Amino acid sequence: MPSVESRSRASRRLVLPAASILLLSGLVATTVLVAPQSASAYPSWSEVQAAKGNAAATKTQVQQITSALDGLEKTAAASSDAAVKADASNSEAQSKLQAATTQADALAAQVTAEKKKAALAHQEAGQLAAHLYRIGNSTSLDGQLFSGRDASGTLYKLGALSQLTTQWQTVLDEATVASKSVSSLSAQAGVAAKERDRLATKAATTLAAAKSAQQRADAEVSSATTHQQTLYAQLASLNNTSATLEAQYRQGEAAKAAYEAQVARAKAAHAAQVLADQRAHAQQSQPSTPATTPSQGSTGTPSGGSLGSGAVDDPAGAQAYARSVLGNYGWASSQMSCLVLLWNQESGWRTSALNPSSLAYGIPQALPANKMSSAGFDWQTNYRTQISWGLGYIKAVYSSPCGAWAHEVAHNWY
Repeated sequence: MPSVESRSRASRRLVLPAASILLLSGLVATTVLVAPQSASAYPSWSEVQAAKGNAAATKTQVQQITSALDGLEKTAAASSDAAVKADASNSEAQSKLQAATTQADALAAQVTAEKKKAALAHQEAGQLAAHLYRIGNSTSLDGQLFSGRDASGTLYKLGALSQLTTQWQTVLDEATVASKSVSSLSAQAGVAAKERDRLATKAATTLAAAKSAQQRADAEVSSATTHQQTLYAQLASLNNTSATLEAQYRQGEAAKAAYEAQVARAKAAHAAQVLADQRAHAQQSQPSTPATTPSQGSTGTPSGGSLGSGAVDDPAGAQAYARSVLGNYGWASSQMSCLVLLWNQESGWRTSALNPSSLAYGIPQALPANKMSSAGFDWQTNYRTQISWGLGYIKAVYSSPCGAWAHEVAHNWY
């Protein structure tokens, strides 16, 4: 189940920084899928039956089956990891395209508005110029000035002429400014449109890559799941148990290993912080802000779940499923309230929830995400698998959801 480590609340924000996106893109490009094992790598039923009754042969067969299960998990996990990373890159590309499109549209609208403004200003300037000509016709006005006739009318015309001249100059200046604004905004709109088109091409590429990665992951998960069922049945036959019990045991062991790794990271982070504080004190500097343990959980709205993803986000359905299986772990229905609080904080119960800084994934925010392979190879897309893994982890480490929530409240990780 997802181990969720200490972190500050501020650090849980899931804004994708540029460096993270470059990292994700690089991971997508460099991910190497583990080649699936050939059929000969898996024991046959005849070999399993032949080994029964012979302790050494049984042990050998158990080891071979366990190794085969490990190989299946790695193969399926690699393809699902690639799909998660491709989807994260695609989400970022689509987000950038949307922002660029919005900017380009806004600039285009401004250009249109400024063109209208400039046209009106030029029109008004022309109208004022014509009016000035009519009032200030030199022949009639000169005659009135030198003849002395109708002095009051002449003074009125001179005043009107002066006022219109000032108004005309103002309107002409406005028209000039509007024309320059149209030119500047048109240039900006052209640049924005080119950037939008560039990002549109990139977004189309990342979307195609995400869909392709998802198709490969789905195919690998389907194949691996079929082999896994056979291997668990063979293991149960050798150990005189059941396939379900063998799967639960393997899942429990994985949960314990995940918790131990989480604790080790927490201790390392604490030791690093103590050392940093000591150095800061020696330098007589201000006390440093406590560092947070690498987190695989998150709050807020996680990213992920773009058009290329095969995951279906259904928080209501996920909670309903979790509620329906609580009894399988020996828990009362009252434990559900703690589980809701825990995974609301971690992922909002979204199957595709991805913390871009740590790459913690899924409803329980597993870090790394492929830890959930022990509960099912379809962990990337199936909230039931994620929940089964998460509940198994909680059972193995904290006994109950309320125990996990109490630890989360006290330490900021579970």
